[in-house]
Amino acid sequence: MNDSEVALLLAGCARCPYPGVWQDSPFTERVVDGARYAVVAVDPGLSVLALRRDDGSLWGLPEDGVSHLVNSSAEAFVAFSRAYEEAAAEVEAYEGPDDDLDDDEDLALQAADALTEALLERFERLDAEAVADENSFWHVAAEELGYGMNV
Repeated sequence: MNDSEVALLLAGCARCPYPGVWQDSPFTERVVDGARYAVVAVDPGLSVLALRRDDGSLWGLPEDGVSHLVNSSAEAFVAFSRAYEEAAAEVEAYEGPDDDLDDDEDLALQAADALTEALLERFERLDAEAVADENSFWHVAAEELGYGMNV
């Protein structure tokens, strides 16, 4: 996949929960353990989000630490980003339970848990490997999005 194809495919993923700055083509190259990566987003001093050139998978490459899979393919990353964006819109539209109810906190927690579980199930159908670990990028993002409903 060349830089133009990568840029075109990843266009519109700005709502992805990665806090870094999206890069423009041509992408900076990074080699990790012999594999070539195109750096597509940078969170200075912390990590980069990079596309592995040989198979098109997306990886988080921390400055100090172990690389971790974000998605098995760029297409899966785009699908996850769109699913996340839809769930984020639900969170923004959520008005919470009626103030007159005594169980407000329980209802908000149930709504948050339901949103998180639905998003994780959707992610699993799209790219199970990307959410296999509860500490994975997308698993944590889904949980944090749910926490946003319960504030």
